[in-house]
Amino acid sequence: MRPPSTLPSLILAALLGSPLLGCGMGAAASFPAASELPEERRRPDGVAIDLASTPPRPVNQADARDGVVTLRTPLGIGLALDVVAEFFQRVIAEDSEALSDLLTRDALAIQTGSGGQGQPPNAGHWWEQRFRRLDYGKLAGEPIYRESELQIFRAEDVLATPHHPAIQPETLDDQDVVIRVPIMTARIAADRLLGDEIVVWLRRDGPRFRIYRLLEDFQIQ
Repeated sequence: MRPPSTLPSLILAALLGSPLLGCGMGAAASFPAASELPEERRRPDGVAIDLASTPPRPVNQADARDGVVTLRTPLGIGLALDVVAEFFQRVIAEDSEALSDLLTRDALAIQTGSGGQGQPPNAGHWWEQRFRRLDYGKLAGEPIYRESELQIFRAEDVLATPHHPAIQPETLDDQDVVIRVPIMTARIAADRLLGDEIVVWLRRDGPRFRIYRLLEDFQIQ
């Protein structure tokens, strides 16, 4: 009589041997060579995507109810101060062309001592007249203003000075900057070259500021 433990061993051997025997007798798997593949390859299925929509035009400010908006990054005050410094450098150089590049197309020179009488002249033409009549090269090396004395205003500020109808809070764009510049050297000897102060009203033009208005108590003698 065969021991009881032998029967399970035989069954296990049969179970393990059957797949091995089948694999050994079966046909070997074959794959087509690259030269046998069709010339037209199957392309992957396309994936539907949403076309990118055109973003809204950038604005300076918006309301929460406006939905999707594109806001401009506010320009720093440093850029406005750079324009003021460049303005006086170009005045001293009497460079009309370079000075015009700092001005907006509709820039005006407003004479604050005129009491608002008459049409203010174009700022570029006004300075061309001054260059023809006066020698601004005399200001080279002279202190024109101190940056620590500048007064800087934005649209949300109450403009106590200068009190002039051409420049009031309601007339400013939300990114305009107004800088009051007290002049240290207005005269060279007997020649008066600048007013006692110049108010520079700057307006944003893309990534920079340009001068929109110049307010000054000055008359060409």
